[in-house]
Amino acid sequence: MLKKILLGASIIHCCFYNTMAQSPGQAPVYTSEWGHLFRENGNNKDLLGIFSTEAPVYLLDSTKTQYKVQVSNGDIGFIDRQPLQKSMRGKKSTGEPAQYFDRGSQGHQCPHFYVQVSELRVRKAPTTESIAIRRASLNELVCIDYVPLYQDGWIYIGDHFHENPEYIQMKYLGTELTYEKVLKDYLAAKGKDKEKELAQVGRLREIAWIEDKNLKQALQYWKESNTGIENPKIDINFELLLADQFAKKPETKAYEKKLKALNLHFIWKETALFDGKITDAQMKQLEMQKVKDIPNTPECGWDPQYFYKTPNIIIAFEEYKGKVSGSIYKMSFSNGEALVLGNERMDSNYDERNFVTRFGDMLSARWISSPHEYHIQNGDAGLLIFTFKDGKLFSYECMYYC
Repeated sequence: MLKKILLGASIIHCCFYNTMAQSPGQAPVYTSEWGHLFRENGNNKDLLGIFSTEAPVYLLDSTKTQYKVQVSNGDIGFIDRQPLQKSMRGKKSTGEPAQYFDRGSQGHQCPHFYVQVSELRVRKAPTTESIAIRRASLNELVCIDYVPLYQDGWIYIGDHFHENPEYIQMKYLGTELTYEKVLKDYLAAKGKDKEKELAQVGRLREIAWIEDKNLKQALQYWKESNTGIENPKIDINFELLLADQFAKKPETKAYEKKLKALNLHFIWKETALFDGKITDAQMKQLEMQKVKDIPNTPECGWDPQYFYKTPNIIIAFEEYKGKVSGSIYKMSFSNGEALVLGNERMDSNYDERNFVTRFGDMLSARWISSPHEYHIQNGDAGLLIFTFKDGKLFSYECMYYC
């Protein structure tokens, strides 16, 4: 007979197998040894899955030899009795199978796999009918603690206490992909199996953008394999233009000289605002509101003392020996705001292709993400970040490394 486990002042009752996720915020206990999750009490042949050392589990009931538990993805079954811990200690137990729980070459990482497909939908619940809350990128590292051993099983990849749950299917995960491996698989399929050829060249393109190398080769292969195939999501000629521009990036000293000559500044209400030279009086003239703090600002690096803001502009200030200076910290472009680089006045109508043509040799890009985000290096510790949505300038932001 099963007996209920008393945790704190409440009794946790049984749930149905794989029907719902864990309640948000509930604290688990942790296994001390890796092992199998069995479907039925006492039947150690009918396996549901396998769990890692220090996998979070939620106790439901117990027998003399087994615990009934719910694991992170919602599966419910039985595990052999073992010491259960109230906290994690970053350890793994003897014999933990690496084919399910790879911990990296040094053996110290979380058990993990890598996403094997592009733009994999991450779901809010373990079902294809659940809403997609984001898309995982190709080769994204995913920490896991439980692997279902049945077809089309789900794994949990969200936060530890299920307050922001995320699920993906195990069949889309595998070992880390390298450009060289995908290139070999692509060339083997090219001209022989069109479906495999397109799948591999899609991976090749995405890995090349992520690694920022072999880019021109990967894009040219993509263009060759997709000749005659319409893909509204990809403008390959634009991507090839950007790759050509990347290849022209000047050396550090020439780069810094070119950036300085561009004389970056901002225009709002026909007032020119120059980085570092913005004054307290200018902010009052422009009727900007002074605020003490801005949410989500970095906690290290440059730490501004206070801010002025409008709905679309944040200007960060600091004071040194009585002198007040400021910098445009963030700006969005929807109410006449403009940014000037060289001879280019950039507002909400400014075209992304013009930006790439004019400044591409100074850029790095997060092209695979959407919207497109471009970076210009600003000295040893700074970045100027330009975001384009639907081909038009959307926002600017400066950032300093921690």
